[in-house]
Amino acid sequence: MADNRDFGHEETTRRLRRRLWMERVALLLLAVAFLVLYFDRLPGRRRVCLIAVDGEPVAVLASQAEAERLLDDLKDVAGSSEDGDFAQQVTLHSVPASRHPIQTEAEALAALSARVEVLVQASAILANDQLVVALPTQGGAVETLSLLLARLAPTDQSDPPAFFKERVRIDLQAVPVELVARTPEDAVQHVLQASETQAVHEVLPGETGWQIARDYRVSLNRLRQANPDLDLDRLRADASLNIPGSEPGITVVARKEVQEQVGEGLSRRTQTVRITYENGVEVSREIIARRTAADLHRAAPPPDRTPWRGGDQATP
Repeated sequence: MADNRDFGHEETTRRLRRRLWMERVALLLLAVAFLVLYFDRLPGRRRVCLIAVDGEPVAVLASQAEAERLLDDLKDVAGSSEDGDFAQQVTLHSVPASRHPIQTEAEALAALSARVEVLVQASAILANDQLVVALPTQGGAVETLSLLLARLAPTDQSDPPAFFKERVRIDLQAVPVELVARTPEDAVQHVLQASETQAVHEVLPGETGWQIARDYRVSLNRLRQANPDLDLDRLRADASLNIPGSEPGITVVARKEVQEQVGEGLSRRTQTVRITYENGVEVSREIIARRTAADLHRAAPPPDRTPWRGGDQATP
């Protein structure tokens, strides 16, 4: 009987000890969790959200939720649709607050606006594969090209119809949101501003077309298009060079033929001249036919010299 009582007492003791250890472990875990939360709230241990653009830190906000909301606001400010995306790679990172001071939303928005570009799907108008402007719909892009042909050709233009000097096409692609015009009229105004001469440069001794294009940050091809009468490889000093806008433009070419009278009397002649216009400005004249007064006289039909032999006269 005594042995049984001793065995039961030892079993009870083991159970109490096991329960005590379990309670101690639970209390220890609670203490550790409390300490983690406490020290995590200290300035040196608090975490914040860093926004990186192409791997470089740009802005820091208090939380990831604030960072995601700010990125959405940036797209809304840029006017993009829900299909908009960033041209650069934008990533979010959890970092310690002690090394990355938090910025205000205005400061973070300004920093991000200077580094990221919002892209949207739109109908892009391309000239020689360079983006000129884009419209939300393909119909708007087609209407824009029709308006350009009508406005950049001479008002008295007749057949043959005007055409684009560049290889112009429409393509659905991702484009910067600032190049998406709301209406065809807005797109036409954008193209007209890009096609205008932005400055006139007086060529200095020894300057080359490549150097001038580099200094004004325009392509050599754009500079050549804006100065069709000049040889950019052999520029003379004091020549005036038209500097186009940095964005590619569109050139509408129109031609017409006119009859001109030159000289007087027998030296008078008639010539057919073909005039070429680019964006409504005359750029060249070409004589394609010439006839003198003598040529006109020889070409006239001879008078009827058949002698009258009598007979019935026609009744008036």
